[in-house]
Amino acid sequence: MSNTAGSPPVKVIRDCVALALFATVQGCATLSEEDCLTTDWSVLGESDGRQGQPLSELNRYRRQCAEYDVVPDSEAYIEARERGLAVYCTPGNAYREGRSGARDRLVCPAALAPDFQRNHELGREVFASLSRLRNDAAFISSSRSEIEELRSDIEDREESIRADELTEEQANRMRDEIDSMDRRIDDLQDGILVTAGTLALAIADYRRAVEAARSAGYNEPMESELIRELSQLAR
Repeated sequence: MSNTAGSPPVKVIRDCVALALFATVQGCATLSEEDCLTTDWSVLGESDGRQGQPLSELNRYRRQCAEYDVVPDSEAYIEARERGLAVYCTPGNAYREGRSGARDRLVCPAALAPDFQRNHELGREVFASLSRLRNDAAFISSSRSEIEELRSDIEDREESIRADELTEEQANRMRDEIDSMDRRIDDLQDGILVTAGTLALAIADYRRAVEAARSAGYNEPMESELIRELSQLAR
């Protein structure tokens, strides 16, 4: 029976479904005997390539399937993996990988590797500089909250001491606690000063990373609200 006009061939549909199924089971610890016996190594190779899996995956399959006296079709796998890598090793995917914080897996063919690495680095720079700003904001905010709590605890202890309802031993213990809290406050304040002192450079690094990504054609938003928040926290 002929295909309906405009409908994709059955083989195309089957291969797409197979690729989707393989993508969902990637990362499994082992292949079962049935997997080893029925796997289409060409489809698996393309799936692995699309996900940027290293060629060492084939060695893992060899070891697992050896238990069932099955030898993977290495030639079919490697050829298909190259097709999959052509999809994975695109500039846009490189940027997305870097922007998510993923490392460069160094799997792209020599002809595609330079563009992949360049775009991956653009995304990675945005990720790293933005992560630093978010970490700085969280550190300053949490440090100031802890300082407020410590000062409140110090006031409570000082009030207890002034009430003269404690034994000398209890009062001395509270004085030691107050001294410890004061030292902690000093450490937190020093940390805030150091972090605030480097914020201008961190913000500049982030702005440069975003502008570089935009110049390369990526629609990278500027986290202006975060920058305003950091400016307020640094005061």
